[in-house]
Amino acid sequence: MKKYFLSLIISFACLSAALAQNETDALRYSQLFPGGTARFIAVGGSFGALGGDFSTLGVNPAGIGIYRGSEFTITPSLNYSQAESSFFNTLEEDMKYNFNLNNLGVVFAFPIGSQVEEGGWQYLNIGLGINRYNNFNDRWIASGFNPYSTKMASILQQAEREGNVDNLDPFSTELAWETWLIGEDEDGFFTDMLHGVDQRQETNTSGSIREFVLTMGGNYNDRLYLGATVGFPSVFYEEESIYQERDSQDANPTFNSMTFTNRFKTTGSGYNFKLGAIVRLTDVVRLGGAFHSPTFYELKDRYNATMRSDLELDYDTKSARSPEGRFDYELNTPLRAIGSLGLVFGQAGLISVDYEYTDYTKARLRSSEYLFSDENRAIRESFTAQHTIRIGGEVQLSPVILRAGYGYYGNPYRSEINEAQRSIISVGFGLREQEYFIDFAYTYTFYSEDYHLYLLDSEDPVDYNLTGGQWQPPVVNRDFSASTFRVTVGWRF
Repeated sequence: MKKYFLSLIISFACLSAALAQNETDALRYSQLFPGGTARFIAVGGSFGALGGDFSTLGVNPAGIGIYRGSEFTITPSLNYSQAESSFFNTLEEDMKYNFNLNNLGVVFAFPIGSQVEEGGWQYLNIGLGINRYNNFNDRWIASGFNPYSTKMASILQQAEREGNVDNLDPFSTELAWETWLIGEDEDGFFTDMLHGVDQRQETNTSGSIREFVLTMGGNYNDRLYLGATVGFPSVFYEEESIYQERDSQDANPTFNSMTFTNRFKTTGSGYNFKLGAIVRLTDVVRLGGAFHSPTFYELKDRYNATMRSDLELDYDTKSARSPEGRFDYELNTPLRAIGSLGLVFGQAGLISVDYEYTDYTKARLRSSEYLFSDENRAIRESFTAQHTIRIGGEVQLSPVILRAGYGYYGNPYRSEINEAQRSIISVGFGLREQEYFIDFAYTYTFYSEDYHLYLLDSEDPVDYNLTGGQWQPPVVNRDFSASTFRVTVGWRF
Protein backbone atom coordinates (compact mmCIF):
# COMPACT_ATOMS: atom_id res chain seq x y z
CA MET A 1 0.00 0.00 0.00
CA LYS A 2 2.86 2.38 0.77
CA LYS A 3 4.36 1.91 -2.72
CA TYR A 4 0.95 2.36 -4.33
CA PHE A 5 0.21 5.57 -2.44
CA LEU A 6 3.68 6.91 -3.31
CA SER A 7 2.99 6.14 -6.97
CA LEU A 8 -0.26 8.12 -6.76
CA ILE A 9 1.49 11.13 -5.30
CA ILE A 10 4.17 11.10 -7.99
CA SER A 11 1.62 10.87 -10.79
CA PHE A 12 -0.81 13.41 -9.38
CA ALA A 13 1.95 15.98 -9.10
CA CYS A 14 1.78 16.43 -12.89
CA LEU A 15 -1.95 17.02 -13.11
CA SER A 16 -2.76 20.40 -11.69
CA ALA A 17 -1.14 23.76 -12.08
CA ALA A 18 -2.16 24.41 -8.48
CA LEU A 19 0.36 21.82 -7.36
CA ALA A 20 3.36 22.97 -9.40
CA GLN A 21 6.96 23.06 -8.16
CA ASN A 22 7.24 19.44 -7.08
CA GLU A 23 9.40 16.36 -7.53
CA THR A 24 8.00 15.81 -11.02
CA ASP A 25 9.28 19.22 -12.12
CA ALA A 26 12.68 18.43 -10.61
CA LEU A 27 12.93 15.22 -12.65
CA ARG A 28 11.61 16.77 -15.86
CA TYR A 29 14.31 19.45 -15.93
CA SER A 30 17.10 17.27 -14.52
CA GLN A 31 16.89 14.50 -17.10
CA LEU A 32 18.74 15.08 -20.37
CA PHE A 33 18.27 13.12 -23.57
CA PRO A 34 20.70 13.55 -26.47
CA GLY A 35 20.46 16.35 -28.96
CA GLY A 36 22.82 18.08 -31.34
CA THR A 37 24.42 17.11 -34.63
CA ALA A 38 23.24 14.26 -36.81
CA ARG A 39 26.57 12.42 -36.53
CA PHE A 40 26.49 12.54 -32.74
CA ILE A 41 22.88 11.35 -32.62
CA ALA A 42 23.40 8.59 -35.21
CA VAL A 43 25.98 6.86 -33.00
CA GLY A 44 23.69 7.05 -29.98
CA GLY A 45 25.39 10.08 -28.44
CA SER A 46 28.36 7.92 -27.48
CA PHE A 47 31.19 10.29 -28.40
CA GLY A 48 32.68 10.85 -24.94
CA ALA A 49 36.03 9.30 -25.83
CA LEU A 50 36.17 10.42 -29.48
CA GLY A 51 35.42 14.13 -29.76
CA GLY A 52 35.79 16.08 -32.97
CA ASP A 53 32.04 16.81 -33.06
CA PHE A 54 30.35 19.95 -31.78
CA SER A 55 27.82 18.04 -29.64
CA THR A 56 30.60 16.60 -27.50
CA LEU A 57 31.17 20.08 -26.05
CA GLY A 58 28.09 19.41 -23.90
CA VAL A 59 29.13 15.85 -22.97
CA ASN A 60 32.91 15.71 -22.69
CA PRO A 61 34.49 19.13 -23.32
CA ALA A 62 37.84 17.46 -24.03
CA GLY A 63 36.37 16.49 -27.40
CA ILE A 64 37.12 19.98 -28.65
CA GLY A 65 40.85 19.20 -28.42
CA ILE A 66 40.53 16.72 -31.29
CA TYR A 67 39.85 19.50 -33.81
CA ARG A 68 42.68 20.48 -36.18
CA GLY A 69 40.65 23.01 -38.13
CA SER A 70 37.79 25.45 -37.63
CA GLU A 71 34.23 24.32 -38.31
CA PHE A 72 30.63 25.60 -38.44
CA THR A 73 27.57 23.33 -38.11
CA ILE A 74 23.80 23.75 -38.29
CA THR A 75 21.25 20.99 -37.67
CA PRO A 76 17.51 21.36 -38.40
CA SER A 77 15.29 18.45 -37.36
CA LEU A 78 11.73 17.12 -37.69
CA ASN A 79 10.08 15.21 -34.84
CA TYR A 80 6.97 13.03 -35.05
CA SER A 81 5.63 11.72 -31.73
CA GLN A 82 2.83 9.27 -31.13
CA ALA A 83 1.08 8.21 -27.92
CA GLU A 84 -1.18 5.21 -27.41
CA SER A 85 -3.27 5.07 -24.24
CA SER A 86 -5.38 2.42 -22.56
CA PHE A 87 -7.93 3.39 -19.92
CA PHE A 88 -10.49 0.85 -18.64
CA ASN A 89 -10.03 -1.23 -21.82
CA THR A 90 -10.56 1.73 -24.15
CA LEU A 91 -7.74 2.48 -26.57
CA GLU A 92 -6.90 5.95 -27.88
CA GLU A 93 -4.01 7.40 -29.85
CA ASP A 94 -2.80 10.82 -30.93
CA MET A 95 0.25 12.36 -32.59
CA LYS A 96 2.19 15.60 -32.95
CA TYR A 97 4.74 17.06 -35.37
CA ASN A 98 7.46 19.52 -34.43
CA PHE A 99 10.14 21.23 -36.50
CA ASN A 100 13.11 22.72 -34.64
CA LEU A 101 16.77 23.68 -34.76
CA ASN A 102 18.78 21.02 -32.93
CA ASN A 103 22.24 22.53 -33.19
CA LEU A 104 24.05 25.68 -34.22
CA GLY A 105 27.71 26.03 -33.39
CA VAL A 106 31.20 27.01 -34.38
CA VAL A 107 34.66 25.80 -33.32
CA PHE A 108 37.84 27.81 -33.84
CA ALA A 109 41.10 25.85 -33.91
CA PHE A 110 44.38 27.63 -33.11
CA PRO A 111 47.67 25.73 -33.61
CA ILE A 112 50.08 26.79 -30.87
CA GLY A 113 52.85 24.21 -31.14
CA SER A 114 55.17 22.80 -33.73
CA GLN A 115 53.44 20.58 -36.24
CA VAL A 116 56.76 18.98 -37.20
CA GLU A 117 58.29 17.97 -33.94
CA GLU A 118 56.14 15.93 -31.59
CA GLY A 119 55.75 17.19 -28.04
CA GLY A 120 53.99 19.83 -26.00
CA TRP A 121 50.70 21.56 -26.65
CA GLN A 122 49.58 21.32 -30.25
CA TYR A 123 46.22 23.17 -30.38
CA LEU A 124 44.15 25.52 -28.27
CA ASN A 125 40.54 25.46 -29.47
CA ILE A 126 37.44 27.50 -28.62
CA GLY A 127 33.83 26.61 -29.40
CA LEU A 128 30.46 28.20 -28.82
CA GLY A 129 26.90 27.50 -29.88
CA ILE A 130 23.63 25.82 -28.95
CA ASN A 131 22.53 22.20 -28.54
CA ARG A 132 18.89 21.21 -28.02
CA TYR A 133 17.84 18.48 -25.56
CA ASN A 134 14.59 16.97 -24.27
CA ASN A 135 11.85 17.34 -26.82
CA PHE A 136 8.73 17.96 -24.70
CA ASN A 137 6.39 18.00 -27.70
CA ASP A 138 3.66 15.39 -27.17
CA ARG A 139 -0.08 15.06 -27.48
CA TRP A 140 -2.09 12.23 -25.90
CA ILE A 141 -5.71 11.29 -25.23
CA ALA A 142 -7.24 8.97 -22.65
CA SER A 143 -10.94 8.07 -22.45
CA GLY A 144 -13.12 5.35 -21.01
CA PHE A 145 -16.02 4.52 -18.70
CA ASN A 146 -14.97 4.43 -15.04
CA PRO A 147 -17.46 2.58 -12.79
CA TYR A 148 -15.36 3.08 -9.65
CA SER A 149 -14.69 6.78 -9.10
CA THR A 150 -14.80 10.31 -10.47
CA LYS A 151 -12.61 13.35 -10.25
CA MET A 152 -15.49 14.96 -8.41
CA ALA A 153 -14.92 12.40 -5.65
CA SER A 154 -11.28 13.49 -5.56
CA ILE A 155 -12.28 17.16 -5.40
CA LEU A 156 -14.75 16.31 -2.62
CA GLN A 157 -12.03 14.65 -0.57
CA GLN A 158 -9.79 17.68 -1.09
CA ALA A 159 -12.57 20.04 0.02
CA GLU A 160 -13.16 17.96 3.14
CA ARG A 161 -9.46 18.22 4.02
CA GLU A 162 -9.55 21.98 3.45
CA GLY A 163 -12.39 22.19 5.96
CA ASN A 164 -14.55 25.14 4.94
CA VAL A 165 -15.43 27.38 2.03
CA ASP A 166 -12.93 30.07 3.00
CA ASN A 167 -10.04 27.60 2.66
CA LEU A 168 -10.94 26.18 -0.76
CA ASP A 169 -8.18 26.05 -3.38
CA PRO A 170 -8.77 28.75 -6.02
CA PHE A 171 -7.36 26.42 -8.71
CA SER A 172 -9.63 23.42 -8.05
CA THR A 173 -12.13 23.11 -5.17
CA GLU A 174 -13.14 26.77 -5.26
CA LEU A 175 -13.88 26.43 -8.98
CA ALA A 176 -16.06 23.39 -8.23
CA TRP A 177 -17.88 25.41 -5.55
CA GLU A 178 -18.50 28.34 -7.89
CA THR A 179 -19.85 26.05 -10.63
CA TRP A 180 -22.10 24.21 -8.15
CA LEU A 181 -20.30 20.90 -8.64
CA ILE A 182 -19.84 20.65 -4.89
CA GLY A 183 -22.25 21.97 -2.29
CA GLU A 184 -22.51 22.10 1.47
CA ASP A 185 -25.19 21.09 3.99
CA GLU A 186 -25.30 20.36 7.69
CA ASP A 187 -23.22 17.20 7.15
CA GLY A 188 -20.45 19.01 5.22
CA PHE A 189 -19.50 19.11 1.56
CA PHE A 190 -21.23 16.87 -0.98
CA THR A 191 -21.21 16.19 -4.73
CA ASP A 192 -23.67 14.47 -7.04
CA MET A 193 -21.38 12.06 -8.94
CA LEU A 194 -19.00 9.72 -7.11
CA HIS A 195 -18.72 6.93 -9.72
CA GLY A 196 -20.02 5.71 -13.08
CA VAL A 197 -19.00 8.36 -15.63
CA ASP A 198 -17.32 8.61 -19.00
CA GLN A 199 -13.92 10.24 -18.49
CA ARG A 200 -11.70 11.86 -21.07
CA GLN A 201 -8.47 13.84 -20.91
CA GLU A 202 -6.60 15.50 -23.77
CA THR A 203 -3.11 16.79 -22.97
CA ASN A 204 -0.83 18.81 -25.22
CA THR A 205 2.76 19.61 -24.19
CA SER A 206 5.54 21.51 -25.94
CA GLY A 207 9.01 22.85 -25.30
CA SER A 208 12.60 21.75 -24.81
CA ILE A 209 15.84 22.45 -22.99
CA ARG A 210 18.42 24.38 -24.99
CA GLU A 211 21.96 24.91 -23.82
CA PHE A 212 24.39 27.55 -24.96
CA VAL A 213 27.92 26.23 -24.46
CA LEU A 214 31.24 28.07 -24.33
CA THR A 215 34.15 25.64 -24.43
CA MET A 216 37.92 25.81 -24.38
CA GLY A 217 40.24 22.85 -24.76
CA GLY A 218 43.64 21.74 -25.91
CA ASN A 219 45.67 18.92 -27.37
CA TYR A 220 48.85 17.85 -25.61
CA ASN A 221 51.21 15.76 -27.69
CA ASP A 222 48.26 14.12 -29.53
CA ARG A 223 47.88 11.91 -26.46
CA LEU A 224 46.04 13.97 -23.87
CA TYR A 225 43.05 16.18 -24.59
CA LEU A 226 41.58 18.47 -21.93
CA GLY A 227 38.54 20.73 -22.02
CA ALA A 228 36.16 22.84 -19.95
CA THR A 229 32.68 24.10 -20.74
CA VAL A 230 30.49 26.74 -19.20
CA GLY A 231 26.89 25.87 -20.03
CA PHE A 232 23.88 28.19 -19.98
CA PRO A 233 20.75 26.04 -20.38
CA SER A 234 17.29 27.53 -20.84
CA VAL A 235 13.96 25.80 -20.16
CA PHE A 236 10.65 26.21 -21.92
CA TYR A 237 7.80 23.87 -21.02
CA GLU A 238 4.10 24.41 -21.72
CA GLU A 239 1.17 22.11 -21.00
CA GLU A 240 -2.57 22.30 -21.54
CA SER A 241 -4.86 19.54 -20.29
CA ILE A 242 -8.61 19.36 -20.78
CA TYR A 243 -10.39 16.88 -18.53
CA GLN A 244 -14.08 15.96 -18.89
CA GLU A 245 -16.55 13.77 -17.03
CA ARG A 246 -19.98 12.96 -18.46
CA ASP A 247 -22.99 11.08 -17.11
CA SER A 248 -23.52 8.96 -20.22
CA GLN A 249 -25.92 6.54 -18.50
CA ASP A 250 -28.25 9.13 -16.93
CA ALA A 251 -27.43 7.77 -13.50
CA ASN A 252 -27.86 11.15 -11.80
CA PRO A 253 -30.86 13.47 -12.19
CA THR A 254 -28.74 16.61 -11.64
CA PHE A 255 -25.27 16.06 -13.10
CA ASN A 256 -24.69 16.07 -16.86
CA SER A 257 -21.00 16.90 -17.29
CA MET A 258 -18.00 18.87 -16.05
CA THR A 259 -14.92 20.18 -17.85
CA PHE A 260 -11.70 21.09 -16.03
CA THR A 261 -8.91 22.82 -17.99
CA ASN A 262 -5.38 23.45 -16.69
CA ARG A 263 -2.73 25.58 -18.40
CA PHE A 264 0.82 25.58 -17.15
CA LYS A 265 4.06 27.16 -18.38
CA THR A 266 7.62 27.06 -17.04
CA THR A 267 10.44 29.25 -18.31
CA GLY A 268 13.87 29.90 -16.91
CA SER A 269 17.60 29.61 -17.31
CA GLY A 270 20.65 28.46 -15.41
CA TYR A 271 24.33 27.70 -15.58
CA ASN A 272 26.67 24.75 -15.06
CA PHE A 273 30.29 23.70 -15.49
CA LYS A 274 31.75 20.69 -17.27
CA LEU A 275 35.29 19.30 -17.17
CA GLY A 276 36.62 16.49 -19.32
CA ALA A 277 39.67 14.56 -20.44
CA ILE A 278 40.46 12.09 -23.22
CA VAL A 279 43.56 9.90 -23.25
CA ARG A 280 44.73 8.20 -26.44
CA LEU A 281 46.39 5.10 -25.00
CA THR A 282 47.20 3.64 -28.40
CA ASP A 283 46.28 4.41 -31.99
CA VAL A 284 43.18 2.26 -31.41
CA VAL A 285 42.14 2.76 -27.79
CA ARG A 286 40.89 6.00 -26.25
CA LEU A 287 39.51 6.58 -22.77
CA GLY A 288 37.37 9.55 -21.76
CA GLY A 289 35.95 10.94 -18.56
CA ALA A 290 33.79 13.95 -17.76
CA PHE A 291 32.23 15.58 -14.74
CA HIS A 292 29.18 17.86 -14.90
CA SER A 293 28.35 20.14 -12.00
CA PRO A 294 24.72 20.60 -10.97
CA THR A 295 22.77 23.05 -13.08
CA PHE A 296 21.60 26.00 -11.03
CA TYR A 297 18.24 27.01 -12.50
CA GLU A 298 16.04 30.00 -11.79
CA LEU A 299 12.56 29.05 -12.99
CA LYS A 300 9.24 30.84 -13.34
CA ASP A 301 5.88 29.06 -13.32
CA ARG A 302 2.71 30.64 -14.69
CA TYR A 303 -0.59 28.74 -14.49
CA ASN A 304 -4.37 29.03 -14.46
CA ALA A 305 -7.43 26.79 -14.46
CA THR A 306 -11.04 26.96 -15.60
CA MET A 307 -14.01 24.75 -14.75
CA ARG A 308 -17.35 24.40 -16.50
CA SER A 309 -20.41 22.50 -15.29
CA ASP A 310 -23.58 21.31 -17.03
CA LEU A 311 -26.28 20.60 -14.44
CA GLU A 312 -30.06 20.06 -14.59
CA LEU A 313 -30.80 23.26 -12.73
CA ASP A 314 -32.18 26.67 -13.67
CA TYR A 315 -29.31 27.30 -16.08
CA ASP A 316 -27.63 25.30 -18.81
CA THR A 317 -23.97 25.79 -17.91
CA LYS A 318 -21.89 27.64 -15.35
CA SER A 319 -18.16 28.42 -15.55
CA ALA A 320 -15.43 29.82 -13.30
CA ARG A 321 -11.83 30.85 -13.80
CA SER A 322 -8.93 30.85 -11.39
CA PRO A 323 -6.56 33.77 -10.85
CA GLU A 324 -3.27 33.79 -12.74
CA GLY A 325 -0.83 31.78 -10.64
CA ARG A 326 2.78 32.93 -10.47
CA PHE A 327 5.71 31.46 -8.62
CA ASP A 328 9.49 31.86 -8.98
CA TYR A 329 11.85 29.28 -7.55
CA GLU A 330 15.23 27.61 -7.94
CA LEU A 331 16.17 24.08 -8.98
CA ASN A 332 19.55 22.46 -8.45
CA THR A 333 19.88 19.38 -10.66
CA PRO A 334 22.17 16.47 -9.68
CA LEU A 335 25.75 16.26 -10.88
CA ARG A 336 26.75 13.78 -13.60
CA ALA A 337 29.74 11.52 -14.11
CA ILE A 338 30.54 10.02 -17.53
CA GLY A 339 33.07 7.37 -18.47
CA SER A 340 33.82 6.51 -22.10
CA LEU A 341 35.71 3.99 -24.23
CA GLY A 342 36.49 4.52 -27.91
CA LEU A 343 38.06 2.16 -30.42
CA VAL A 344 39.27 3.78 -33.65
CA PHE A 345 40.25 1.41 -36.47
CA GLY A 346 42.11 3.81 -38.69
CA GLN A 347 40.07 4.79 -41.75
CA ALA A 348 37.85 1.71 -41.45
CA GLY A 349 35.56 2.92 -38.66
CA LEU A 350 35.09 3.16 -34.91
CA ILE A 351 33.14 1.89 -31.90
CA SER A 352 32.33 3.94 -28.83
CA VAL A 353 30.64 3.30 -25.47
CA ASP A 354 29.55 5.85 -22.84
CA TYR A 355 28.37 5.16 -19.31
CA GLU A 356 26.64 7.95 -17.37
CA TYR A 357 25.72 8.01 -13.68
CA THR A 358 23.16 10.48 -12.32
CA ASP A 359 21.68 10.33 -8.80
CA TYR A 360 18.31 12.07 -8.97
CA THR A 361 17.85 11.95 -5.20
CA LYS A 362 20.28 14.89 -5.10
CA ALA A 363 18.02 17.29 -6.99
CA ARG A 364 16.70 20.12 -4.83
CA LEU A 365 13.96 22.74 -5.10
CA ARG A 366 14.56 26.04 -3.29
CA SER A 367 12.81 29.36 -2.70
CA SER A 368 13.03 32.28 -0.32
CA GLU A 369 9.22 32.37 -0.17
CA TYR A 370 8.48 28.71 0.52
CA LEU A 371 10.14 25.79 2.27
CA PHE A 372 10.24 22.82 -0.11
CA SER A 373 10.68 20.35 2.77
CA ASP A 374 7.95 17.93 1.68
CA GLU A 375 8.87 18.15 -2.00
CA ASN A 376 12.58 17.56 -1.38
CA ARG A 377 11.72 14.66 0.91
CA ALA A 378 9.60 13.23 -1.90
CA ILE A 379 12.61 13.60 -4.24
CA ARG A 380 14.78 11.58 -1.87
CA GLU A 381 12.13 8.91 -1.35
CA SER A 382 10.77 8.68 -4.92
CA PHE A 383 13.89 8.69 -7.08
CA THR A 384 17.12 6.77 -7.33
CA ALA A 385 20.36 6.78 -9.31
CA GLN A 386 19.97 6.35 -13.07
CA HIS A 387 22.44 4.30 -15.10
CA THR A 388 22.70 5.19 -18.78
CA ILE A 389 24.50 3.26 -21.49
CA ARG A 390 25.10 4.66 -24.97
CA ILE A 391 26.86 2.66 -27.68
CA GLY A 392 27.47 3.38 -31.34
CA GLY A 393 29.76 2.96 -34.28
CA GLU A 394 30.76 4.03 -37.77
CA VAL A 395 31.80 2.09 -40.85
CA GLN A 396 33.53 3.97 -43.67
CA LEU A 397 32.51 2.90 -47.16
CA SER A 398 34.09 5.77 -49.03
CA PRO A 399 32.61 8.20 -49.85
CA VAL A 400 29.71 7.22 -47.53
CA ILE A 401 29.99 6.67 -43.79
CA LEU A 402 27.35 4.42 -42.20
CA ARG A 403 26.41 4.84 -38.53
CA ALA A 404 24.22 3.20 -35.87
CA GLY A 405 23.71 3.51 -32.14
CA TYR A 406 21.61 2.62 -29.12
CA GLY A 407 20.93 4.35 -25.82
CA TYR A 408 19.39 2.86 -22.68
CA TYR A 409 18.26 5.22 -19.92
CA GLY A 410 17.47 3.37 -16.71
CA ASN A 411 14.48 3.88 -14.45
CA PRO A 412 14.95 7.00 -12.29
CA TYR A 413 12.18 5.92 -9.86
CA ARG A 414 12.86 3.95 -6.72
CA SER A 415 9.51 2.18 -6.79
CA GLU A 416 9.15 -0.78 -9.16
CA ILE A 417 5.61 0.41 -9.95
CA ASN A 418 6.97 3.35 -11.95
CA GLU A 419 8.93 1.80 -14.78
CA ALA A 420 10.18 4.80 -16.74
CA GLN A 421 13.23 3.40 -18.50
CA ARG A 422 13.71 4.63 -22.05
CA SER A 423 15.39 3.27 -25.18
CA ILE A 424 16.64 5.19 -28.21
CA ILE A 425 17.66 3.46 -31.48
CA SER A 426 19.53 5.49 -34.08
CA VAL A 427 20.91 5.07 -37.61
CA GLY A 428 22.45 7.47 -40.09
CA PHE A 429 25.00 8.17 -42.77
CA GLY A 430 27.30 10.96 -43.83
CA LEU A 431 29.19 12.40 -46.78
CA ARG A 432 32.45 14.19 -45.92
CA GLU A 433 34.61 16.31 -48.16
CA GLN A 434 37.60 18.47 -47.38
CA GLU A 435 35.67 21.75 -47.06
CA TYR A 436 32.17 20.61 -46.13
CA PHE A 437 30.13 17.64 -44.88
CA ILE A 438 26.50 16.51 -44.70
CA ASP A 439 25.21 14.04 -42.12
CA PHE A 440 21.77 12.44 -41.74
CA ALA A 441 20.31 10.70 -38.68
CA TYR A 442 17.08 8.96 -37.71
CA THR A 443 16.19 8.11 -34.12
CA TYR A 444 13.34 6.06 -32.69
CA THR A 445 12.55 6.61 -29.02
CA PHE A 446 10.10 4.47 -27.07
CA TYR A 447 9.01 4.10 -23.48
CA SER A 448 5.93 3.31 -21.38
CA GLU A 449 4.54 4.77 -18.19
CA ASP A 450 1.42 4.82 -16.04
CA TYR A 451 -0.46 8.05 -15.37
CA HIS A 452 -3.10 8.66 -12.69
CA LEU A 453 -5.82 11.04 -13.83
CA TYR A 454 -6.36 12.22 -10.24
CA LEU A 455 -5.46 11.43 -6.67
CA LEU A 456 -8.09 9.54 -4.72
CA ASP A 457 -7.68 7.84 -1.37
CA SER A 458 -9.79 4.68 -1.63
CA GLU A 459 -9.68 4.31 2.16
CA ASP A 460 -11.33 7.70 2.68
CA PRO A 461 -14.81 7.43 4.27
CA VAL A 462 -16.52 8.76 1.12
CA ASP A 463 -19.35 6.33 0.24
CA TYR A 464 -18.79 5.00 -3.28
CA ASN A 465 -21.92 2.79 -3.25
CA LEU A 466 -20.12 0.14 -5.28
CA THR A 467 -22.29 -2.78 -6.32
CA GLY A 468 -19.41 -5.23 -6.28
CA GLY A 469 -15.91 -5.82 -7.53
CA GLN A 470 -12.59 -4.47 -6.34
CA TRP A 471 -11.98 -0.72 -6.55
CA GLN A 472 -9.52 0.26 -9.27
CA PRO A 473 -7.54 3.50 -9.49
CA PRO A 474 -7.92 5.80 -12.55
CA VAL A 475 -4.69 4.68 -14.22
CA VAL A 476 -3.90 5.37 -17.87
CA ASN A 477 -1.35 3.01 -19.44
CA ARG A 478 0.59 5.08 -21.98
CA ASP A 479 3.02 3.96 -24.67
CA PHE A 480 5.08 6.74 -26.24
CA SER A 481 7.18 6.64 -29.37
CA ALA A 482 8.93 9.35 -31.36
CA SER A 483 10.71 9.44 -34.70
CA THR A 484 13.18 12.24 -35.32
CA PHE A 485 14.95 13.12 -38.57
CA ARG A 486 18.05 15.33 -38.44
CA VAL A 487 20.38 16.71 -41.07
CA THR A 488 23.61 18.51 -40.30
CA VAL A 489 25.40 20.73 -42.76
CA GLY A 490 28.95 21.75 -41.83
CA TRP A 491 31.69 23.88 -43.33
CA ARG A 492 35.38 23.76 -42.50
CA PHE A 493 37.46 26.90 -42.74
